[in-house]
Order: sequence, then structure tokens, then C-alpha cells
Amino acid sequence: MQLLGDFTFDGAPDPKVALGNNGFDPKTIMGSLKSNNGASSYTIPAGINPDDYNEVWIWCEKFNVPLGVARL
Repeated sequence: MQLLGDFTFDGAPDPKVALGNNGFDPKTIMGSLKSNNGASSYTIPAGINPDDYNEVWIWCEKFNVPLGVARL
């Protein structure tokens, strides 16, 4: 999965990249956000079919709150 070059994020503690289907799905966490700006790529966890999801989430794992979401 790729975040494109126009991606920007204001910053927050412990941001993770994940997928969702009308809501965050913790089993899809692909790791920590690599950069607050620009393109970056992430590996979808084994057993996860990306076609089953319609959102990309930036999730604060430390405080268990959403930081951003984008429709696919």
C-alpha cells in the first residue's frame, strides 16, 4: 500500500498506518507512519485482502484514537 507524494500529516504520538471498512480495523496495522510528508509504502499483513477495505487510517495506537482517514 502506498501513501502518495501529496500526503501530509500534522504529527501526533505513535501514528500507525492501517486499513478500515467504514471503521478502523486493528488487525490491518502495517506499522508506524514513516514520514509526515510525501510518499511512503507499507506492507499489508499476511491474510488481509485489501479489496475488503475502503479506507486508509492513521491511528494513534498509544491513545487508541483516530488521527486521520481517507477513502480508497
